[in-house]
Amino acid sequence: MKELAPLNVALIGLGRAGQFQLESIRALPEVTLKYAIDTNLDRANEVASEFGCGAISSPEQAYSDDRVDAVIVATPTGEHYGQILASLNAGKAVFTEKPLGKGIEEIDACFQLADEKSTPLFVGFNRRFDPSHARVAREVAEGSIGQLQMLRLTSRDSPLPSIDYIKTSHGIFHDCIVHDLDMARFIAREDPIEVYSIGSNFNSDIEATGDLDNVVVTLRFASGLLASIDVNRFSAYGYDQRIEAFGDRGMLQSENRLQDATLLSTEAGLRRPAIEFSFPQRYREAYLRELRSFARCVRQGDELPITYQDVRMSYLLSDLAERSFRERKPLPVPSQ
Repeated sequence: MKELAPLNVALIGLGRAGQFQLESIRALPEVTLKYAIDTNLDRANEVASEFGCGAISSPEQAYSDDRVDAVIVATPTGEHYGQILASLNAGKAVFTEKPLGKGIEEIDACFQLADEKSTPLFVGFNRRFDPSHARVAREVAEGSIGQLQMLRLTSRDSPLPSIDYIKTSHGIFHDCIVHDLDMARFIAREDPIEVYSIGSNFNSDIEATGDLDNVVVTLRFASGLLASIDVNRFSAYGYDQRIEAFGDRGMLQSENRLQDATLLSTEAGLRRPAIEFSFPQRYREAYLRELRSFARCVRQGDELPITYQDVRMSYLLSDLAERSFRERKPLPVPSQ
């Protein structure tokens, strides 16, 4: 069998999201970095010296380079839409961090262009690629716990995001809760029919931005399944990410990962290590598996694991959840 050539990528954005992608590229021999792109050219040059790639401050050169197979968009949220369109128009496959755009119209436009160009558009919902979360979804589908009746998702951030980040994050519903809504659909394999949200503030600085730091979302499904999502912007004990799926024949749980596996037992009791501090540690394997999946989609023609409908519905549910909080009532999910 002929060995496939590495996937040659250009990475736009070398900030926080870009660093996660660089970690994955380092670990994947099937992915080669051809261009490091950032408005801070010094930062791009630092990356280029490590990876032996080009360093540029804007992506036009990468778009016109026939050696580049794909573009990874890891820039601030407001820049995603334009860069996705430009990459697709250049005939490059695209991996983009979420959110894809600022609204349904931008999501539709990007996927329609990807379809016209017959070019993969892969949107990063990395939690689907976490081994523990993925196993919960797989075993629910296989019937390990019988009929799924209740689903509980907990997401509590660590460390507390900066206020500058909060101001540009598009709010807790589209920044954080969108991941949990996607996971609920991923595990349930059906769309909810009703959404209801309540929220509050314990952080006055976040409240001053018009955002929330403490939210509960409930989902009702036609099958009778009920799901609850509780989210907080800060957890003092680490990055708290848990899933519980309850059925008529048992329960599945995806627990927090500990920083190491050392357990101390003494007459005073038990002492366990702390859980992972933040999402780069908790989801480092998920980011790696996600990029590997993208590479297979482009190099081997594998089916995209996250579809246009997935991305569209995750945005719609986030929007409905936010509206439900503002309007203080449950809202029906329109049929798609």
